Amino acid sequence: MEDIKTNDKEATPLDLKQIKQIVALMAENDLSYFHFENQGSKIELRRGSDFQTAKELLKHLPIAAAAPSAPAAFSTAAPVAAPAAAVAAAASAQVGPAINSPMVGTFYRSSGPGEKPLVNIGDSVDENTTVCIIEAMKVMNEIKAEMRGTIARVLVEDGKPVQYGQPLFELKA
Repeated sequence: MEDIKTNDKEATPLDLKQIKQIVALMAENDLSYFHFENQGSKIELRRGSDFQTAKELLKHLPIAAAAPSAPAAFSTAAPVAAPAAAVAAAASAQVGPAINSPMVGTFYRSSGPGEKPLVNIGDSVDENTTVCIIEAMKVMNEIKAEMRGTIARVLVEDGKPVQYGQPLFELKA
């Protein structure tokens, strides 16, 4: 999905060739948003899902009274929506600030197989504390807390895939 908005009051708007070049650059560099303004001309391009808008919409949905033991998001009824539904369920169930995944990948609580978890429930963390590893494209990425607090809940099971923006840990401030 790509939305294109232009405003061409007094300036010459970008021509179709320039817009196509920008869209191609966005695709090549995996960018989801582009904004440009110049002399009264404005262009905004968006690709893919808008996670911020989805998060805002999810905040206003009622929270389910009881959580099922196996998330409904993983049923065979809606396999395409499963990752988004899992993120939505985790986001709506949390009550404190959360450390969210900065990327898509596989979540690991420890720095290697058989090693102790980097953080546990009750551990204090700060901006520089490594809380987990996310493997993306065979690269192990150390994820920092980027905020202060105490680990209240671990929201993802070790070795499971995570989505961009998915809550990983809930904190008590």
